[in-house]
Amino acid sequence: MDYSPDDWVILKVSLAMRDRAFTQLRVLGGWRGGYLSGDAWRINSGIQAIHADDLEYRFLGRSGSVYLCRRGGYRMSRIMASGLTELRRQPNVVDAEVLEDRNWLEPGLFKALLSTAADDTSARELRLETCVRQRRSD
Repeated sequence: MDYSPDDWVILKVSLAMRDRAFTQLRVLGGWRGGYLSGDAWRINSGIQAIHADDLEYRFLGRSGSVYLCRRGGYRMSRIMASGLTELRRQPNVVDAEVLEDRNWLEPGLFKALLSTAADDTSARELRLETCVRQRRSD
């Protein structure tokens, strides 16, 4: 399914499952409603790949969805802020932050962001493992 949000940002989302922790990059999109429909937000399943042309970025999600995001549309709307708040309330979400806008096709950027995310996750896993050990010994 293809989605074309009016506004969009990239989130760095850290998750903790039962046996592991990991970080994903996700698209948070917002749509402005009209007279008959309200504003809406949606978060993709995690960015797998990025393509672009002069007008828009195409973020391919883990679920197969494609977010068609206009260059120049990188901004947070009020409805998107409520979506981010809702995401942060999820029990498996450790942290979710909005990344600064940049050239998302910059060579090596996507890989570097994922690498940084993996490093962050490794550090969190170590802290989590240490906390679990301390609790068991108490």
